[in-house]
Amino acid sequence: MTRILARWPGMASFLQTHATRCTGLSFRNGQTSEPAGFMKFHEQIMSDLDAEFLVIQHDDLRRQLHSLCLDAGVVFKQGKAVDIFKSEDKMTVALEDGEILRGDIVVGADGHNSFVRSLVMDEGTKPENTVSGVNISIPTEVIHKHEEFRSLCNENQFTIWMGSGSSITGTRDVCLVPTNLPGERLQLQNKTKTFSLSICSSTRLDSGDGDMYESHDLSYLSPFDLSEYDPRLQKLIQLGRGCRPTIHEVFEQEDLVGLNGSIVLIGDAAHSRADPWNSQFVDGNAVTLGTLFSHLSDRKEISVFTETYEELRQRRTNETRISEYQSLVQISLPRGESLQEERDAALQLTLDPAFDDFENCESSELLVHVWEQYLVVFSHDAGEAVDNWWSKWGFTLRQ
Repeated sequence: MTRILARWPGMASFLQTHATRCTGLSFRNGQTSEPAGFMKFHEQIMSDLDAEFLVIQHDDLRRQLHSLCLDAGVVFKQGKAVDIFKSEDKMTVALEDGEILRGDIVVGADGHNSFVRSLVMDEGTKPENTVSGVNISIPTEVIHKHEEFRSLCNENQFTIWMGSGSSITGTRDVCLVPTNLPGERLQLQNKTKTFSLSICSSTRLDSGDGDMYESHDLSYLSPFDLSEYDPRLQKLIQLGRGCRPTIHEVFEQEDLVGLNGSIVLIGDAAHSRADPWNSQFVDGNAVTLGTLFSHLSDRKEISVFTETYEELRQRRTNETRISEYQSLVQISLPRGESLQEERDAALQLTLDPAFDDFENCESSELLVHVWEQYLVVFSHDAGEAVDNWWSKWGFTLRQ
């Protein structure tokens, strides 16, 4: 994702000043917080990825991308779509206030509970797995008042506490406070460092209240059994002033395109994933669609490009969907099972201080195989995939 963002105007400098760089993945025993493994982001690894592992507040990134869209001339209209249909070779979207919008295609980027998706696939599709989560942000100034937590805020690591049937991740990042300016734009200032915690479990949360993704008080944590976690970690969680729950129903998306190429799904509307890297697939979708349409010279080519988008993104999603869910399962294995013991023994090898870089490793070593899996996920370049397709088929399309 950072590779994609850094190519967009002004984003490289924005990420450099407003994001936190992680030095590695720190695996900890959920009961004691004792180190269980560490995967350092070695220079060679990051060079192969051609990117950095960065942490940034979602709202900060959203505001910056919103600003880029305004600069590009995008017009934002507030309103809920109540009907979408095709008439006279044009797509028509009716908003709840009565306004009618028309265009060549409709891009459904309306999130996990997508309205547009119902026009593309059967909403009765049962999820393969359901993963619930809760995100909590704690100002570091609050944590600094407690001696036992200070080391957590001084480490630029992505920490994973492995529990029995659940997991908790945490990292330090920066929150930018928006200041209103005349017009639609916002100025970001007053950096506030925070420590972000994410609880992930197969525990089913009740989504009947309709505002699952809004902020709630910590009583929303009650369905999660955190009693076996390190008491210090439990205390740290209670320092949060609120939480934001999420539910991911992981399903196999059969179609990303509908109405003969007139509707396209991207982001969470296109596929639900149970891992924290879903944002990179959102950007990958956007880059794939945008790069394809940069070659558009005739409206007759629209259906070809939307079908190609579906082919490229479906292949990519199916390659990683199951493996990423299994990675989540691996850090949440029930305590005492043989698989959990094997996992811990394997992770322990990563604490070997003798490991410097891949040049000194045998190809059979565990850490090499682990990082090869990460490279498959993170080294993919959506723009390059389109360029490869165009170099192979572009000439034929122009015949």
